[in-house]
Amino acid sequence: MKKSLYIYGAGGLGREVLSWLPLLADWEPAGFIDDTAIPGSYVKGLPVIGGKGVLGQMEMPNVVLAIGNPFTKKMIVQQLQNINITYPVLIHPSVIFGDQQTIMIGDGCVLAAGSILTTDIRMGTHVLINLNCTIGHDTSIGDFSSFMCGINIAGEVHIGESVLVGSGANIRNRIHVGHGSVVGMGAAVIRDVAPETVVVGVPAKTMNP
Repeated sequence: MKKSLYIYGAGGLGREVLSWLPLLADWEPAGFIDDTAIPGSYVKGLPVIGGKGVLGQMEMPNVVLAIGNPFTKKMIVQQLQNINITYPVLIHPSVIFGDQQTIMIGDGCVLAAGSILTTDIRMGTHVLINLNCTIGHDTSIGDFSSFMCGINIAGEVHIGESVLVGSGANIRNRIHVGHGSVVGMGAAVIRDVAPETVVVGVPAKTMNP
């Protein structure tokens, strides 16, 4: 029997998650949780139950954070820390694992269609791997980080907590990307990125404040 799943975030990513939930054997959508949408309204035929406050009225709900912004994800989890919530891992059936036994995936992670993870990868909690990303060997990814579509990460890369990597970016092997950093769309990262830094371009350079 499938278990009920609440999708936190009724925006584009939430609708994308909803579109492929029928492909998963364990979960069925129960409703959207959204702090800005109107309770009782419908998005793609699924009702908006309410904002985060309604989760405290439920008995151990299953929730996925369908939100791309790492800092927003972290803030929401902190605000909900006193509520007994289960954050399942959602993996699209088309995701390819090179050696799944050596890949550690934290609670609440979302792995979208077409992505490839090779071997010896460690992923923290609430990480988003969007469409068609490639994650190379011996890579570690911190909590709440988000990777947009079509990203290529080479081997032995360390990504800190709450990092946002834009679509089409490439990160060379043995690179460290510090916590809270942003890698721009299409950037080619060939040098370490300091914490809380924005880098853009080919090769990627620090954006002037």
